[in-house]
Amino acid sequence: MLAFLVLPEALEQWLGTFNVALTLVFMPFFLLRLWLALTRKKPPTPALTTRQVRLAAYGHGLIYGTVLTVLVSGVSMMERPVSVFALLELPPLFKAGAVTAAFSALHHYACALLALLVLGHIAAVIVHQRRGVRLMQKML
Repeated sequence: MLAFLVLPEALEQWLGTFNVALTLVFMPFFLLRLWLALTRKKPPTPALTTRQVRLAAYGHGLIYGTVLTVLVSGVSMMERPVSVFALLELPPLFKAGAVTAAFSALHHYACALLALLVLGHIAAVIVHQRRGVRLMQKML
């Protein structure tokens, strides 16, 4: 959501650099989680209807797809080299121009969509918990 705020130039650059570094640390964990989600069978939840299970699978798929879009577009929109926690420098994948601008627009809208999906996900968990479907305990 930071993309829709007007920030001082120095803060925006620091946040951008930190965001990319954090993203590169997060990516392997996300890819592992995505692989597990795709290859492992989900435990049954008898308290949910078949329709609810399908909606949950669709919602999770949207979240995974949107996170992947945010990660790829975020790295692809870079227009200058970025230091990754002063350990290495990541060069931009594309020269500054129309391609990076398109990835930047995609990134900003994907971040907004991801925020809405996460809020919807949290709301669904709260609704199910209040109805006695113990999803949080199932995850633990």
